[in-house]
Amino acid sequence: MLGSRHQSVLKEIDAARCVGHWSTVRSLAAKVSKHGSPGQVFSTTVVSEAELEEHLLELEWDPQSHWGDECSINFAGDDTQVTVHYPMSIPSSRFLEGVERRLLKVAKHSMTEEEEYQFKVVLAKVYFYSSKFDPCQGTIGELATSIADESTLSPAYSKQLYMAQMTMRGIVLEMEGKRAAAHALYEKAVVALKEKVSSQAAIVVPRGSEPGAKAGSQEELVNWAEEALYRRAMMSLALGDNASGTRELSSYLRTMDSVTPTSFRAFRRLRANRLYMHMLRQAVKAAAPDSSATAETRGEVMAAHRRQIALLKTWYAFPKANETHEEVLHEADSAVRDWDLVRAYARVDLLRLLELLYEAVHLTYNSPQVLRHLVHTLIRVGDYHEASLALSTYRMLVERQLERVKKAIAGGSEASVVFGADTESIDSILRTAAVGARLHLVHLGSAHECLSVIHFARDVTDSMEACDPEHRVAPAAALHIQAQLALWKGAAHGRLAQRSRDPDNRAEHHGAALQLLQQAVEQSPGLYDAHYHLALEQALGARNVSAATAAAKRAVELDASRLEAWHLLALLSTARKDYAQAQKICTVAMKQSDWWETYNRIRQGPADAGVPAQPGSVETGMLFFDLAMTHMAIEAQRRGFDVFLEAQPQLFALYGCVYGPVVGAADGPDDASAAMDSARISVDALPADGTMTPSLASGRRSMARSLARTVFSKHTRHASHGGSAREASSGARPALPVQAASADAPEPPSPLASYTQGRSAVPKLPDSPKRQRSMPHLRRASGDSSATSPEVPTEAYFDSLSQLVGRAGAGAGSGGRSHVVAAMGASNSVYYTPVATRLTHQRREAKRALCSLWLATAAAFVALQRLDEAADAISEALAACPESPAALAMRGHLHIAEHRLLPALNEFHAAVSLEPSCIRASVGLARVEYLLGRRDVALGLLKNLTRAHGWSDPEAWFWLARIERELALEHPAAENPTPDADHACQAAPSMAMMRRALEYAVYALDLEDSQPVRAFSVLRP
Repeated sequence: MLGSRHQSVLKEIDAARCVGHWSTVRSLAAKVSKHGSPGQVFSTTVVSEAELEEHLLELEWDPQSHWGDECSINFAGDDTQVTVHYPMSIPSSRFLEGVERRLLKVAKHSMTEEEEYQFKVVLAKVYFYSSKFDPCQGTIGELATSIADESTLSPAYSKQLYMAQMTMRGIVLEMEGKRAAAHALYEKAVVALKEKVSSQAAIVVPRGSEPGAKAGSQEELVNWAEEALYRRAMMSLALGDNASGTRELSSYLRTMDSVTPTSFRAFRRLRANRLYMHMLRQAVKAAAPDSSATAETRGEVMAAHRRQIALLKTWYAFPKANETHEEVLHEADSAVRDWDLVRAYARVDLLRLLELLYEAVHLTYNSPQVLRHLVHTLIRVGDYHEASLALSTYRMLVERQLERVKKAIAGGSEASVVFGADTESIDSILRTAAVGARLHLVHLGSAHECLSVIHFARDVTDSMEACDPEHRVAPAAALHIQAQLALWKGAAHGRLAQRSRDPDNRAEHHGAALQLLQQAVEQSPGLYDAHYHLALEQALGARNVSAATAAAKRAVELDASRLEAWHLLALLSTARKDYAQAQKICTVAMKQSDWWETYNRIRQGPADAGVPAQPGSVETGMLFFDLAMTHMAIEAQRRGFDVFLEAQPQLFALYGCVYGPVVGAADGPDDASAAMDSARISVDALPADGTMTPSLASGRRSMARSLARTVFSKHTRHASHGGSAREASSGARPALPVQAASADAPEPPSPLASYTQGRSAVPKLPDSPKRQRSMPHLRRASGDSSATSPEVPTEAYFDSLSQLVGRAGAGAGSGGRSHVVAAMGASNSVYYTPVATRLTHQRREAKRALCSLWLATAAAFVALQRLDEAADAISEALAACPESPAALAMRGHLHIAEHRLLPALNEFHAAVSLEPSCIRASVGLARVEYLLGRRDVALGLLKNLTRAHGWSDPEAWFWLARIERELALEHPAAENPTPDADHACQAAPSMAMMRRALEYAVYALDLEDSQPVRAFSVLRP
């Protein structure tokens, strides 16, 4: 029986061997040798092992060179082979020969069973590292393959020795081609070890691989427990058992996630994790094609990619000179594809993808390939503003890349050498440009930026084709990509044509739009958007109803699930006055939508039954709501406005169902950086102890400032929008001016009160900061109505604005400025434009939709000569959207009906100031000028309007014809006609004016005959 002193020394040796304190092991081994021969054998074994391990830790070796093609997949016929390298060995090492001789000297000494076991395992390790595999197998061939229950000499380290001898046996069997036997040994060793030791502590990394050490230079050549776990999975895959291999590979990776230091075996884990993602990908593809991946599989895929980016950050923390980032680029491409494969489209899933891409941007120092994916993902998340910044950075980097290519080719380099793996292809540039063009046109509303992106893409691709004219290295772009560019370029020209006030400029834009859209249709006949936008431009820009109908029908044939083309077909039918056909089109289109059942329940159920659950996305709901409004407008034309008013509560209930989540959403969730910072995305797929999470945690903390560390940091939200992102989501915002009546004269209840009772409650849109304006329609504060009072001349009111600003002075303080703003009747809110995100766009659409709904109600009341109720409905519309020029114009027309010309003039001036292209306001302004007796002013306004964006408005042409006719009738005859003067010559001016008036009237009638029930512009994206 061993003494207490001896037991204490053995425990210290056991602990030191487990953690790799080999210098301590050598000093303690000398104490054991004093206890006789058995102690001499154990001491020699322990000292030899300590010297061996210290020597191995001092070796300089490169894991990337050794495992460069580890886990690569080779497809040979029907078989799939995975490359697996053996551990690194050191043949012909004098040091190892010396250790071998020292051990063999004590081989003939008497030993206990435990001493013999440890001696043989250590000697086998020496043989193994020396590439002497036959002596290695012979040394450990007779050892037991089961783990010992108790050990006197090394209670803890004996388990590591057991793993060493089992792993060496398995590797030798692999070399002999006996993979099944090797897998059985690995499986038995892993199971036995996990029974004795917890899975979290199964792998112990000795000292020398601490985080401060240079990666790989002091990493031990073989960690036996890690090797057994890894090779077990590889043997299953090599034997064709993909299910078991994938499961065992997942177990290996999860176990390694908890290893300290986290940099241990980083490169091999990179390779293993990439193989694991490939196996997951194959499993998802092998499932039913139409079924989406389960939540568990989706979580595994996302966790594997988070692990991969964390390992990439560990291994490529500071890349070497001229080192490419192929690993990071490959991971970015794989992540984007896998997110689509498993349909990870939930918001939290997209934020995780966005986090990975931001990390890849930092690792690659703003690689264009990663920024390309970043643009797409930001658009899907809904942060359009940041997507535009990423697109600007992408453009700048591609231009730099082109300059580098030009210089290299000018220097005599071959195109095949210049166009490397990190060079963006023509196809990728054009695809990204098409996405960016749509971003600027549809989501940001900037036609000029849309054209700028397309021109950039064309210039870059032309330059790249000039460098490689035969397309040997840079293939030409596909026709369907060129069609998309032509599509959005044509749509941008169409948008500019509608906004242009110059007739020649409008004609040029319209002609370019038709030509480009027709080109897109020819290049890609199956492109839905090309046919739809061609039909829209034919309807809006040319009023060619037959051509627009043909293009819209083709768009419906290509994709009947999208409502825009159906809606356009219905409006075109109303332009032909075929209301029955238009109503049928609306019904067919609405019934195939996900929102039809919800709307049908609203129509059939009681008005106070509550709002049904949201069946589809907000975007499809918005399209459905607009189509439902058109359907109601057609119903009013066919059956009268009384029926329309009876059905209005259904539209209000539908509005609450569609836009309720938008109105009630928290501020700023589509701000990607802030969302990632606030979401605190957990790495739930990784171990709970968080041993692998520091890099991800630091990444989460830095995501909110990610822009500041990239090239596009110069574009800040503060500079672009007048305030920081924090201000954008702050609750302490200035409120909108409230349209409240004077306390002395309380306003009587609205006649609409009884009408609106019983309908589903419409959620009130939250107040948000608005631009400062000095428009009279905002002046509703307690009893001060001088701005819109008939007693105050309009000219005097507008003249007073410049005097007030002049008295304030350029250097007036905040108090003086507030006084001026209050005197002008504007709100005291700051000038602020919300950051362009999906939520801000949806909220803007919510206000527009609610305003349009109230205006449709007001129009019905006007048609029924219920003017007081119409006025109340218009007030509700302005309460929903105070900046609506359509509401202001309708209120102006209502004032005209009540013979209140000066208030009408104020309303029209305010509407035109808000939106100069508002045709209804411009026509109303000219009409008031005519009624006030200023026909020359009205005539000039109408001529400018009909030459510009009001060319297709029948009311503008009607009033122009009326004024021309009156002026012709009042045209004076020649004062002193000579006897020889021809009477026809004297009447020529008045006759010319009468002919123009007749032409204008005929044209107005033609336009009225082709006027849809709602303007085609409601479909403009």
